[in-house]
Amino acid sequence: MPPTDPADLIAQARREMGLSRQLEQPRLRLPPDPSRAGSTGYEEWFRERQIEKWENDEPIDVSESSLKRWRKRLVCYRPTGNRPRTQIIGHDMINLVTFLVGYPDATADEIIIFLYNQGGALYSRQVVYERLKELNITRKRASTEAYQASRPDVLHRKWTFWNCPPPLGVVGVPRRKFIDVDEFGIALEKCNRSYGWAPKIFRVRKEGHYTRGLKLTVLIAIEPGDPALHPDNPGSIQRPRRWVRAL
Repeated sequence: MPPTDPADLIAQARREMGLSRQLEQPRLRLPPDPSRAGSTGYEEWFRERQIEKWENDEPIDVSESSLKRWRKRLVCYRPTGNRPRTQIIGHDMINLVTFLVGYPDATADEIIIFLYNQGGALYSRQVVYERLKELNITRKRASTEAYQASRPDVLHRKWTFWNCPPPLGVVGVPRRKFIDVDEFGIALEKCNRSYGWAPKIFRVRKEGHYTRGLKLTVLIAIEPGDPALHPDNPGSIQRPRRWVRAL
């Protein structure tokens, strides 16, 4: 269950950052009932009354160890919690996130080497995986971007296209005049099975299927449609024009 005491939230944040624990911190919420939390649920007036009865040799309702502790302090302190985090904190955590921004396809071994080269400790894979899980960073299938897409001149042309009027960009151009064009290629590189059957002392030998130089390029285009046209006419919003061409 998530912590309900604001002091618990502060302590958890300090632990995640690797900071030391704060001792003798008063509770910021009312203590629980004594039936569920023991002596931590007694009110201050009850503690004071029990101390007076104990000093006057009257019957008491709690243990003497609690009374000795209450004589030193009546205010409830929050539990200090577990030990503070000691691995991948501070600069190592910043280096970890920065490295993944620049190299999102890096392996755990490459992350460990980078942190070590930057002055950090030599962490294990398990420590790296647990830290990434706590940061809500998961490993998934990556989409490969074109190398040219990250060049400064390409990024500048992209910004110009979306922020400048014609002939540099499309600002002010009606949406119905846009035509979205994209392409993809299909090529058969190999069609081989990885496993086969053979006697125990023999290798599996089979012919491989390879093709080189044959590639099918498909162009696809679509327009958003003209709202001025009737829904039954080609080119309207309900019946936008589409083009497909294979090369």
